Amino acid sequence: MKKYIIPLLILILIWIVFATGCSSTKNGSGPSGTSMQGMWSVSAAATSPGSLGQCPQDCGPGTYQVSFVSSPCSVTTPLGTFSVQGPGCFIASNNSGQGSISGTGLSTTIKNTQQGILIGVPSNPVPDGARFNLLFVAGDKNGNFVEGTASGVVSKGSMTGTGSCSSNTPMCQGVSGTFSGNHQ
Repeated sequence: MKKYIIPLLILILIWIVFATGCSSTKNGSGPSGTSMQGMWSVSAAATSPGSLGQCPQDCGPGTYQVSFVSSPCSVTTPLGTFSVQGPGCFIASNNSGQGSISGTGLSTTIKNTQQGILIGVPSNPVPDGARFNLLFVAGDKNGNFVEGTASGVVSKGSMTGTGSCSSNTPMCQGVSGTFSGNHQ
């Protein structure tokens, strides 16, 4: 009987080491932070209607399903060239078919046919507390568009931030808002 105890103890010790190693891998021994790639649920609301009074009826509040895919930090679309600071960048663009964006709260005034979000992050996964910059564009079939710029913070699978109409698009000057999102 004693000759079986030592091999049994060695086998139990191996199982414990193996189980500990497997569980530590599952709990984050790889890169930590939030991956920007994939599906996000985002809520946004206007906090200022702007000088032309377009909001709040045309600017939310809204909820969106946004699917980010890897992208260059500068993209050229039929509406123009748009850029954000990287080095890691992601896009959700119905116009280019790279990722997607859908939901309620998109402007009804310009009858959006093209929406896109381009986001720049310091790395992927994004470390907790890291800042990001974002560009949102919504355009119509006639080439009219609005552009919003935003910045925020990513932490533990969530993002929060503020944004406003870009000086590149006078039709929405003064419009600003807040947003938050959760990785799905």
